[in-house]
Amino acid sequence: MRSRVATPADAALTIKTLAVATAFRKYSRYVAATAYRVLRNRDDVDDVVQEVFLDAVVGLDRLRDEAALRAWLTVVTIRNAATHRRRLRAASVPFEFDEDSSSELPLTDGGHERHLLLATAVAAIQALPEKLRLPWILHCLEGMALPAVAHACGCSVATVKRRVAVARAHIARA
Repeated sequence: MRSRVATPADAALTIKTLAVATAFRKYSRYVAATAYRVLRNRDDVDDVVQEVFLDAVVGLDRLRDEAALRAWLTVVTIRNAATHRRRLRAASVPFEFDEDSSSELPLTDGGHERHLLLATAVAAIQALPEKLRLPWILHCLEGMALPAVAHACGCSVATVKRRVAVARAHIARA
């Protein structure tokens, strides 16, 4: 039986596998949370996370700046989640928000009044169309800069500014 000699291609594959495994350990929870914000359905999040890291196997070697990894994963996650959601709609699977998440909110020392305000805010955010909700979440909750949000959403900075402003107005009216 002949032993196989490792080639440079084998070494590159091993390095790439380690890079993807490291990225998975470091960012899988972030990717899952981002996917959930797009899908609002826990059952589909694992599928999107798998798709994102499969894309990472292919695309990670094109990434030149390690500091840009999180932003790149955000873009890949949003696009995969949106594609996943479109596939579900095309298959006539009804899209639903999960159970009333306001019932999962903890009662704090402010009591029921504060709980009601928080539940109203959650309902207002969930009621936003995806094209408004996603830029608002990425910019206002995640703290991403507007150009990064625009890149993640696949639109211009001006469009993101407008969508964030409209989302803020909707939430303020709720």
